[in-house]
Amino acid sequence: MKLRTLKEHILYTECDSSNDRPVLGYIHGKDFSVMIDAGNSANHVSEYNSLLLEKGLKIPKYCIITHWHWDHTFGMHALNAETIAHFKTNEELDRMSSWVWDDKNMKERLISGEDIEFADEHIRAEYSDLNEIKVVPAALTFDSKMVIDCGAITCVCMHLESAHSDDSVVVYIPEEKVIFLGDIYNDDFYRNHYRDLDKTRELHRELSAIDFDIAVVGHSEPVSKRDLLNFLQRFL
Repeated sequence: MKLRTLKEHILYTECDSSNDRPVLGYIHGKDFSVMIDAGNSANHVSEYNSLLLEKGLKIPKYCIITHWHWDHTFGMHALNAETIAHFKTNEELDRMSSWVWDDKNMKERLISGEDIEFADEHIRAEYSDLNEIKVVPAALTFDSKMVIDCGAITCVCMHLESAHSDDSVVVYIPEEKVIFLGDIYNDDFYRNHYRDLDKTRELHRELSAIDFDIAVVGHSEPVSKRDLLNFLQRFL
């Protein structure tokens, strides 16, 4: 995993498809720093923190969660940061916090439809010991919008429509014209990749109205606003 500089105050990690590790963001403010998404394990968090220390960067004060899926949240318990999420994200995390993580129960959840093969396969790839999995809720929640002033740079957290997950949050940094999207542009993995076109149309409208140049997405390299909107337009 590498930590790349996008702008003077904005960095991001590479994703890893082998164990479904998403991009993690870092917003470097004058007063404190913010992490975007918590990663999929304590090991993921540890590697992230090591990369920060190598560059002489401070550990984040806050971590903003883009949505509830395991790859973005299972590192939350290992953070030395206060976590922030949409209230619907916490509803899902509370639900998963009661799950038993062993081979038998994981297989039963696949049969019942509570979980999906894609998640199961990659959880097993990330965790050699399933007992290490710990699901916790965020410390702070919001509904539609939250603004965090980091000192000379601002994180605007917004809940937007998404076909991928109803709790999806974006983090907009207006000073740099950069937005972190998580997986908001994707279809719904938990409903056999169904894409709600009304939600996609609304997301296209909402993103069109935001003044950004670069979008940092969850599982690939950053993209331009034009390319992102063109991607969404294809479904409409």
